Amino acid sequence: MATLTGKGRCITCGKEKPVVKCEGCSQLFCFDHLPNHLEELSVQLVEIEINRDIFRQTLTEQKTNPKKYSLIKQIDEWEEDAIKQIQQTAKECRQLILQHSSDHIHQIEINLVNLTDELRLTRQENDFNEIDLREFKQKLTHLEEELNNPWNIYIQRDSASLINKISVIVPSRECVDYVSVHRRDNC
Repeated sequence: MATLTGKGRCITCGKEKPVVKCEGCSQLFCFDHLPNHLEELSVQLVEIEINRDIFRQTLTEQKTNPKKYSLIKQIDEWEEDAIKQIQQTAKECRQLILQHSSDHIHQIEINLVNLTDELRLTRQENDFNEIDLREFKQKLTHLEEELNNPWNIYIQRDSASLINKISVIVPSRECVDYVSVHRRDNC
């Protein structure tokens, strides 16, 4: 850690004294101030250990609860937004069908009332033949078909996506040995 160099100027007190050169910072310290420098280094090591412990705790929390990852949160938000878009589109489509269905059924009811009036009038006048009966049957069959095969409405699915797709990109990582902080060439 330190090498005795003979006389020199102490970086702390500035006096010309016998000094020791610190191998780490290359500064010269007298025997009075070398212990202070070593104590500062010891304090810095303790701070690094505390930060390492905090990091270990964070790592453990993320390992036990992966939903805390910010990327997972982004995916969860995308999922919620996509579900809301789907639900909103489905709601609007249902409302459109219900509105059109109501209008369609109302029109069928009007046509049925008209047919009923025609039948009543024909019965009252007692003036009908096979052609009239065939015509009444056709009108009734037509109303039944309109009710059972409604409206010329159908569901169309667009090929364009309703929701923006989400992807996860994982680039290849450079292989690093974090203990020795040297790049390994044979990863």
